[in-house]
Amino acid sequence: MANPTKFDDLLSAQRWLAGRVQALGHEPPRWYLTTPEDAGTELSRKAAEAGADLVLSWGGDGTTRAVAEGIAHTDTSLGILPGGTGNLLARNLGVPLDLAEALDLAYGVHQRRIDMMDVSMGRGVHHKSLVMCGIGWDALMMDVSERTKARFGWGAYAFQAIRTFRDHPIRLRVRVDDGEEFTFYGRTCIIANVGSLVGGLTLLPESHPDDGLLEVLVFDPTTSVDYLRTSWGLMRGATNSADPSRTLIRGKKAVVTTHRPRPRQIDGDLLDEGYGFVVRMESAAISVKAPPPADD
Repeated sequence: MANPTKFDDLLSAQRWLAGRVQALGHEPPRWYLTTPEDAGTELSRKAAEAGADLVLSWGGDGTTRAVAEGIAHTDTSLGILPGGTGNLLARNLGVPLDLAEALDLAYGVHQRRIDMMDVSMGRGVHHKSLVMCGIGWDALMMDVSERTKARFGWGAYAFQAIRTFRDHPIRLRVRVDDGEEFTFYGRTCIIANVGSLVGGLTLLPESHPDDGLLEVLVFDPTTSVDYLRTSWGLMRGATNSADPSRTLIRGKKAVVTTHRPRPRQIDGDLLDEGYGFVVRMESAAISVKAPPPADD
C-alpha cells in the first residue's frame, strides 16, 4: 500500500521496489495506491482475508495507521517503508528510515507483536492509533500545510509548536479505567502507545508499544522555569516524577472531555475539533516487522 502523494516519480518508485524485492529472492509485491476514500484500510483488510503474509505500507504515519487497522488481529504482518515527515512508529520501533534497509527488515525474520489503541471520537466515529492521540496544543502543532512540511521536514512541527505553545490552557476532565475523574487546566492531553518524538526527544520514557497499557499525559508548563525544566526533561528523557508540569496516569481505558470543542489529532493527522475522546487499549493487536527491543 503506497500513498501516491509522497512520490515525485511514482513509476520509478514502483520499479525500484520490484527490483529490490526480486534481489531479495521474492516475487515483486502487488502495488496498491491509497485514495482519499480508502487510506489503505479496506485494501489491506482484503489482502489479509486473501491470506497475505505481509503487507507493506509506504507513506507516513497516517498511511501506516490505516493499513494496520485493516490487518489488525490477523496473522498478516506489517512492513513499514517510511515515507512521511515524522515516521514516529518507525522511529519508536527501530525501523530504519533508509528505504532499502527498511525493506530488508520487512522481508526478514524479526517481528514484534505490538498494541493498538481504539479511539472513539463520538457519534459512532472510531479510529485506530499506533503512536499517540491528543487534544489541545499537540493537535495545534500538527496544523501545518503539506508544502511547509515538504520544505522544512519535521522542523515545520517545531515552528508551529513554538508559535502555539503560549496559548491559553484548556479545561480537561480525565478518567482512567474505573479510577477517580480528575480536572486539569493544561496545554494538552496526550494518550500514547509509544514515547519518542522526532529529533531524538523522549516525551514518555515510560511508554512501550507492547506493554498492554496506554499512557495518559497532561502537560502544563506555565512559568519560564516550567518551560526550561520541561524542555530539559524532554532532551534527557526525564520520567514523570521529575517534572511537576507533567501528570501521568496509566491504564487500559481513558476518557477525556473538554468544556468546548478543541483540536484533536491521531498519529500526526489533524482531525475535526471535538469534546475529547474515549481510548481503549487493544493488546498485541498487530505484528510488525521490526528489530527486537533493545532490552532483549
